[in-house]
Amino acid sequence: MDAVRGNGIWKTTDGGASWNQLTSTTSSTFYNVQKIVVSSNGNVYAATRDGGLRRSTDGGTTWTQVLSGRAADLEIAADGTLFATIGIFSSGGIYSSSDGTIWNLIYDSATDEERIEIACAPSNSNRLYAMVQDASTAGLKKIMQSTNKGVTWTSVTK
Repeated sequence: MDAVRGNGIWKTTDGGASWNQLTSTTSSTFYNVQKIVVSSNGNVYAATRDGGLRRSTDGGTTWTQVLSGRAADLEIAADGTLFATIGIFSSGGIYSSSDGTIWNLIYDSATDEERIEIACAPSNSNRLYAMVQDASTAGLKKIMQSTNKGVTWTSVTK
């Protein structure tokens, strides 16, 4: 969805029968929203290409940047741990947070690595997978897995 400019974030309160644009997302910061997730405490997180990782604690009325850079992906593990990636057309890395406020870099991408897509195993909160883009070819550079929430990573045959 990042190849087409969007028009902010839209919200429904009636199961999808009608939608309203969040007025807080009409700026260029929210033109390219890569992913949206909602944590168990109701906080909304938006990975944006031009505004980093944003968090709303009031249903989208206001937003705070919690990670800078071009946010590419965002996932919530079964235990509630948040994982985000930074790096679209630039190197970045993978970050984790247990509270959505303090973020720790768990994978620092090399200069020849760009966008990273992540997945959390639904049955095991410790298991993560990551696909890393090669900066020079824009193709897949490598697939990695972690069995300890990103403390260590091993290569998976592609």
